[in-house]
Amino acid sequence: MLKLLFSISLAFHVASAAAEKTKVVFISGKPSHGPMAHEHRAGNMLLAKRLNEANLGIEALVLPENGYPKDPGVLEDAATIVVFCTGHQNHLLNPHLREFDALMKKGTGVVMIHWATEAKLGMPSKKFLEWMGGFCDLNWSVNPHWAPQFENFPDHPVANGLKPFSVDDEWYYHMRFVGDLEGVTPILSDLPPPGTLKRPDGPRSGNPHVRRAVADGKSQHVAWAYERPDGIGRGFGFTGAHNHVSWKNDMFRKVVLNAILWTARVEVPENGVDSPTPTAEELQKNLDDKPARKPRPAKERDPKTKAESNVSASAGVELMDLNEARLANVEPMNREKALAILAKTLQEKADAETRSTLLNGMLLGLEGQRNVEPPDGWRMISAQLEADADEVLRDRTLQLNQIFGDEEATQKAIAKLENVDAGISARQSALASLLTQRRKELLPILEDLLAEDELRIEAIRGFSTLESPRAPRILLNRYPKWDSTTQQVVVETLATRKPYAKALLEALESGRIPREAIPAYVARSLSAMLGEAFDKEFGVQPLSEDKEAMIAKYKSMATPEAMVKADAAAGRVVYQRVCMACHVMFGEGGIVGPELTGSNRADLNYLLLNILYPNEDIADAYKMVMVTTVDEQTLAGSIAEEDGQKLVLNMVGQKTTVPKSDIVSRQPSEFSMMPAGLLQTLTQEEVLDLFRYMQAKEQVALP
Repeated sequence: MLKLLFSISLAFHVASAAAEKTKVVFISGKPSHGPMAHEHRAGNMLLAKRLNEANLGIEALVLPENGYPKDPGVLEDAATIVVFCTGHQNHLLNPHLREFDALMKKGTGVVMIHWATEAKLGMPSKKFLEWMGGFCDLNWSVNPHWAPQFENFPDHPVANGLKPFSVDDEWYYHMRFVGDLEGVTPILSDLPPPGTLKRPDGPRSGNPHVRRAVADGKSQHVAWAYERPDGIGRGFGFTGAHNHVSWKNDMFRKVVLNAILWTARVEVPENGVDSPTPTAEELQKNLDDKPARKPRPAKERDPKTKAESNVSASAGVELMDLNEARLANVEPMNREKALAILAKTLQEKADAETRSTLLNGMLLGLEGQRNVEPPDGWRMISAQLEADADEVLRDRTLQLNQIFGDEEATQKAIAKLENVDAGISARQSALASLLTQRRKELLPILEDLLAEDELRIEAIRGFSTLESPRAPRILLNRYPKWDSTTQQVVVETLATRKPYAKALLEALESGRIPREAIPAYVARSLSAMLGEAFDKEFGVQPLSEDKEAMIAKYKSMATPEAMVKADAAAGRVVYQRVCMACHVMFGEGGIVGPELTGSNRADLNYLLLNILYPNEDIADAYKMVMVTTVDEQTLAGSIAEEDGQKLVLNMVGQKTTVPKSDIVSRQPSEFSMMPAGLLQTLTQEEVLDLFRYMQAKEQVALP
């Protein structure tokens, strides 16, 4: 009898505890797209598992069948419903709008992920606006793959714990929202780059409205929270998650988990929902049964890319990285066929504008390549273009002929480069194309170009592309005569080849080059090449792990009284010296790091954490990669873009295109390009002046 009473009591206790939990139901759409893309069920199961393990009083349930539940009663007691499915005319809610709307009117929350945000015009779009304040609309919204930089977040529970991040995904933007965004709080926003609208106008690719919005500099919202006018219902739209691998990003995952809690009216922790990063094996679980991509026939493969598969044959279930996941769902066009089509079109099109566009497209597609086999009939087409009166056509044809290995074109480019009466732009173009072709006869010309102010920087960098035993002596002898910007380029160039690096180390040891002239990103390259010989005296010193103590030290220095006395104009000078090469602020600077104009610069805590500890939470777009080429050149930068033919690196002061066939190794780093401990290299006065300038609301004049 006692046992029976105990069992009943225990069962009642368990049932009561379960009843206290807030129920979240996940609805998964049918399989869509290729493997590792639009993984509705696997994505839902990953999110549900994280919620159930977070000990936040959530009971997360993923419906066992795909599509709307056969027994809708399972949704009746849900606090919020997460929908991840195909959108528009195949949206799983289209046949169930009336019954789903009844749930929404009761105050049930809703979260829609990726394509699920796209609604048909009419009753579906009307209801989506009512439920979550916005939707993706054909011929208004667009669906490019891009990597937004999420740096500023609102004071909203869904943004709790978010830190700046970037994920390359298919982020839809230019949503339809309720009027005046009433009730809508944008959570993730950024201004898309022009490249996201390079496709012609189409239902999802572009339209005059979105082009005007981007041209006008209007930030686009890709995730938003909505408080319905009834005061009890909440909705959330999230346009990312095309790539299943995106869930590996902790901030990407956190914003959706936060949103699920918020729409369920569960308090979001101050630091947001922390959850473990999925392993490679976990991301491979619960995937939809989809046919693998058929490999291209061998005869259609480019000889150079045939051996460069995105995932090793022995990789098994190893996780692809973000870019590989994107490339895995793209069937690249055969280069020979593409060139043949473009060449034929060039021959048929008579107007200069069309020809210029086609030539420019060929140059972009062949960027960084050399000794490419020209398409059939190119010699005749080239002769016609070289005789054209349009100088732009002639110049682009000359560049293409060099890529096609035409010796006569190379000699013409050399002649143009040496002609001081030719325009600077034409000479810069000639120099760039000759360096791409690795022409050794360029070396003595580079030395002469060092005397020309307008070509000096390009000439110095040319010694990185073409190795010369004379380069270290030439550059170090002239180093003292040049301005600080040029000196920085000399240091960066000497850090790209081991013989150069040894000469730079000797100059450091002798005092010819001051140690403060070696920024952290250069020091890491030198460390990789020279090892202990460099590290023991000049290597990057680790910063104290006691973050609170370090931040407190600088906060005690930057008192309100001290900041009032600081000089913002002098701070701008410091900024130009230590920050501007990598960051844009007030329209000036490099693109290696995120733009700072709209960041949370007014918050001293934010400034200190990001300056002192830049390696704490690095967006993928800003992680440093060390690339070594077949001719022993070492390049350090962040990956700007990549395809089967080339890798484009964002380096300080420049973008560099490296053909995949030239790459011997690429080593990713967990370090940011930004140097840790930057403040330790500055005087107290310089630190305060820099803070004052960084917190300025508008540009200040130089002293």
